[in-house]
Amino acid sequence: MNFATLLETLSAAPADLPLIFETSDGAIGAGYHVTEFKHAQITGIDCGARLSNWSEATLQLLDGAGRAHMRLSTFTNILRQSIAQVPGLGTAPIRVEFAPGNAGMRSYDMQAPDVSGDRAVIRLREARAICKPAHDKGGTCGTAVDQRTGATASTGCCA
Repeated sequence: MNFATLLETLSAAPADLPLIFETSDGAIGAGYHVTEFKHAQITGIDCGARLSNWSEATLQLLDGAGRAHMRLSTFTNILRQSIAQVPGLGTAPIRVEFAPGNAGMRSYDMQAPDVSGDRAVIRLREARAICKPAHDKGGTCGTAVDQRTGATASTGCCA
């Protein structure tokens, strides 16, 4: 998912619906705050010594203790302005940063919004660490499975 797709989906829903973000621990507190949208160009080298470049967009949320969740119209207005001002923000894959109780920042993957009834819900799933060489070959860190033969082979720095 990217922010342009998210904006398109949310803009089709009634503007006065509350927007609720949920983690496996439950809903993020009413009165949460959108602290920032960011876009980054990243260059990395993985444990298999492969150099790669990619782009990421991040939404950071501050836990809230208010009485009401942010309305869709407020969120979509902030997002629309941010996409217009930050090149690449709308098209990069999304990460969400959030710290329950505002301590212990975690990284989440965003699921597609569920707009039904009297609210819009975006579920956040905790991001997982992966070994890219093994992941790309369909295996786990230290071994990869050849999809054609089923044979295993050592991969990356864990070999």
